[in-house]
Amino acid sequence: MTTEVFKHLQKSALVGIIFGIALNAGRFYKEGLTVGNLNYFLYVLILMGGTFFMMGLMLNRRRADTTNMRIFAMKMSQKGILKYDSQAHMKDGKMKTGWLYLTDKMLIFANTPDPELIEKKAIRLSIMKAESIERFKPTPFTNDGIRVTMKKGNSYEFFVSKTGKWMDMINEIKLGDHKKNKDEIEGEVQPSDQ
Repeated sequence: MTTEVFKHLQKSALVGIIFGIALNAGRFYKEGLTVGNLNYFLYVLILMGGTFFMMGLMLNRRRADTTNMRIFAMKMSQKGILKYDSQAHMKDGKMKTGWLYLTDKMLIFANTPDPELIEKKAIRLSIMKAESIERFKPTPFTNDGIRVTMKKGNSYEFFVSKTGKWMDMINEIKLGDHKKNKDEIEGEVQPSDQ
């Protein structure tokens, strides 16, 4: 379960409770807390909360405002630099919904649907300039957080599905670049046989 789904589940439960109380207030006042009234309250809670939850999930899928973010992904894919991408949320004071891209050298978070501004406003984080990139649990029930701490001290938190796959790919890039740099340094130090 992702953090965004968990938060939506909490809102749905609250909606169900509010409707359950509102639609059963007269019954509770007249008859008190009887088994029949509690059953009807649970029925309304599940019906209204479940409907709110399902509608939120359906509306949150790849919406029209993410079309330009997908086009941006296709551009990077054609250049051969895009490794992985998906819808994500970034915590920056408040939650921002957007797309997280993993290229061969950096993480890019874009959250504007404007095609003219998507490349200009995107947050770009170099994987090699990161102090640490780690997985964390935003809540006791979710494990979908990726925290990027840069060497300058800035910290960024992203919430994405398939966090394990993201971390594997990031580590592969980080270790691949580290190995490549190490081979280049060793190649320069070794004297030639000629």
